[in-house]
Amino acid sequence: MTRNKLYEYVVDQNEMNGYGIDRDSIECAVDIMEFVGGDLYRPLTRLLLSNWKEIASRIESYTDEQWNFVHRIAENMKDSLEHDHGDETHHLSDCGIAIFIEMLEGDDTATQTLQGDTPITEEELRRIRGKG
Repeated sequence: MTRNKLYEYVVDQNEMNGYGIDRDSIECAVDIMEFVGGDLYRPLTRLLLSNWKEIASRIESYTDEQWNFVHRIAENMKDSLEHDHGDETHHLSDCGIAIFIEMLEGDDTATQTLQGDTPITEEELRRIRGKG
């Protein structure tokens, strides 16, 4: 899937679900999806957008130590990509890395906690898998 198609999908989902995510944040979300792989765009869009505001507020209060950790990861990713792929240097911004870390390792957001107590329906599962 092209970046433009990913971007359009994220904008549509943002508007349809009323997440209220700004354009810069949408760009960052698309960067994360491109980095992970476009095939996961549906579940990643939902996961990122539904939790974006809470996670973004967390990283706004990152300490210098936390940002240093993000900077080290960014540098390691850049070195690894340049080594493994020559001139292909697509990598995440520091903000994208911080959001991704929070999604994977951070405390559950209020949305995740609420959704964790609710079993996924067959219809939701079909939509996530792109079959509905």
